[in-house]
Amino acid sequence: MKLPKHVKISGIKYTVVLKKRLEDSGDACWGLTDYPGATIYIRKELSEQKQRQTLMHEMVHVMMHEAGLDDICNDEKIVTPLGNMLDNVLASNNLAKLY
Repeated sequence: MKLPKHVKISGIKYTVVLKKRLEDSGDACWGLTDYPGATIYIRKELSEQKQRQTLMHEMVHVMMHEAGLDDICNDEKIVTPLGNMLDNVLASNNLAKLY
């Protein structure tokens, strides 16, 4: 499965970009979101499954940000399990095909 070039979240069109190397505060990472630039970066070297999971993870960050939950939208203890569970539910039930 190829990742989409764009995702729309709360009416905002976010561009999805595969990038060779990603860093957050000097540490390598799998995904990163630029909220003002409406861009989600995903590490290119990941397997397709990990790219999809990472995109879902970053989309949870964005959903929480766009919902005004900026005080917790970057809390990995919340975002990681939500992203993993959402990815699992959609994939396990072929729910993406409904749209």
